[in-house]
Amino acid sequence: MSSEGVAAVESAVRPRVIVGVGGRGARRRVVDTAVSLARGTGAVLYAVDVRRGDGTSSRCGAPAMQNAYHALAQASAPVDDVDVRIVVTTGDPDETLLRLADRPGDLLVLGHSRRAPTRGAERPLALRCAARARCSVVVVPCEQPQVEA
Repeated sequence: MSSEGVAAVESAVRPRVIVGVGGRGARRRVVDTAVSLARGTGAVLYAVDVRRGDGTSSRCGAPAMQNAYHALAQASAPVDDVDVRIVVTTGDPDETLLRLADRPGDLLVLGHSRRAPTRGAERPLALRCAARARCSVVVVPCEQPQVEA
């Protein structure tokens, strides 16, 4: 079997951690959690930045890749020992993340702000994905709770 074939088989059976790095949820704590989980399980880490749009614009070019790299660079520990794949695409974030995290053994890691939702606003992305995912979902609080004096 060629080295490409071996790599394809290996990536098909290795566990995957998929982390959303676009939007407001791309906080250091979210990336740290995903890196730690990938490192601890030997999983491939997919850093996913989903841009809203129909795919006809160039919003997925170099700047978007730089944003994904920047999110990984913000991790508390280096990711040198983790197999990282960066995915930048356009589409609906919910649908795209759920389509990518389609195996029962996958782990989807998303950030969630603790701010109270505004009236009439839709549920946060992390909660929408958690309700519909076919895999386990880790929802990481992005803000520290305020301590009352």
